[in-house]
Amino acid sequence: MTVLILFSFSVSIMFLLPMMMQPLSLGLCVMLMSLFSCILVAFCASSWFGYVLFLIYVGGLLVMFAYVSALAPNSFFSGMKSFLLFVGVFVVLVLMGGMTYFKVLNFDVWVNSFGDNKGYVGSGKILVSPASISLMIALGVILLMNLLAVVKVCYYQQGPLRCHS
Repeated sequence: MTVLILFSFSVSIMFLLPMMMQPLSLGLCVMLMSLFSCILVAFCASSWFGYVLFLIYVGGLLVMFAYVSALAPNSFFSGMKSFLLFVGVFVVLVLMGGMTYFKVLNFDVWVNSFGDNKGYVGSGKILVSPASISLMIALGVILLMNLLAVVKVCYYQQGPLRCHS
């Protein structure tokens, strides 16, 4: 159930990324999404891989924060619409996860499939095994969403990286 809640938080925050207009709120969302995703990877695969992945995300966010703090104007937050979307998506995902007890969805089978690879736990081979291909695809989608969110913030005419002409 813990894995389901972490997965629901991560997906809910992923749906919030396109709605973030301020760079600081975008950075907070990326930070929370990376934290929940890394904890999920630590539970399912290997704790060292989750830790290294989190350090990589934090390093990238530090670079982003340096650019944003130098270039972005002060802006105000208005987040009730984003909060309602977050709560709605989270509730739907938790309810869908509750269906696993009725064997409608096979989320528990997916999580327990990592337990079959006991010989791979000490090495990084579990990350490229056929049982964890969905985890690698999820990490790729998360990185793609982060890329699109950063491009969205940088693309606006009145955004933080505007021309000074």
